[in-house]
Amino acid sequence: MSTTSLTSRAPGLLTALRDEWDRSYTQLPHHIAGIGDVVCGELTAQIRAAGEDERDRLLHALLVAAHDGDHVAERILLHHMLPKAVHYARTCRALRSISSTGHDSVDAVATAIGAMWQSISTYRLTNAHHVQGNLGLNALNIINGSLDAGSQDLPVDDDYLTQAVHDNGGSHGIEPEWGEDSLHDLVTLLSWAIDTDTLSPDQVRLLARHDLAERDEREAVRDTLAAELGIARGSLTRRVHRIRLKLVEAVQAHVRTHGAW
Repeated sequence: MSTTSLTSRAPGLLTALRDEWDRSYTQLPHHIAGIGDVVCGELTAQIRAAGEDERDRLLHALLVAAHDGDHVAERILLHHMLPKAVHYARTCRALRSISSTGHDSVDAVATAIGAMWQSISTYRLTNAHHVQGNLGLNALNIINGSLDAGSQDLPVDDDYLTQAVHDNGGSHGIEPEWGEDSLHDLVTLLSWAIDTDTLSPDQVRLLARHDLAERDEREAVRDTLAAELGIARGSLTRRVHRIRLKLVEAVQAHVRTHGAW
């Protein structure tokens, strides 16, 4: 199984991988156990066009083959997940912090690609559902774990990281949407919640993981959370709602007492 260091500088890695794919893999015929005889480029197009169940089947078969030493299957998986790795390099706050340490966006992309490669190589084959989302989630966990604690931050997506705490007395059903400019406010709010004993650290972690997962990975993340807690999805939803409601009410009380947030 190929690996890429998460901390080494790798100029042009994305371009090199794409060039290698076009040159050596797009038209390559290959037999993959559980799928059959394929042409690599055609298989990637088939995966992109497939519904969730069929995509899970194809990706899981590729993972089984890759773990059995099929480097072509591994390369197909990496190529399929490259756009997600690039997206993380652009939108994950933990990777953005790399540029502040004297490196550039090439380092962030190389780190994200390395994390995705490692996610493929360490994937738990017993998990055959939400495969694409789980690969992405595992890569995010690897990214955060590979950086110094002082550089880590919550994984985010530019489209929805804006805090939606409204002092309107009607907090039922709130499902926060987030925007890039408010990430610092979000971190400040969650830190305040812990410092004031409004929420426990475990509650903050649960709320963050539940609400900040990327849109196309939310179902996989929430399934994982429910499994970790040993509860049904409905129970998870209710638990998160209670945490969110408690936070909103604490903010409202703070505003009533101090006149501003």
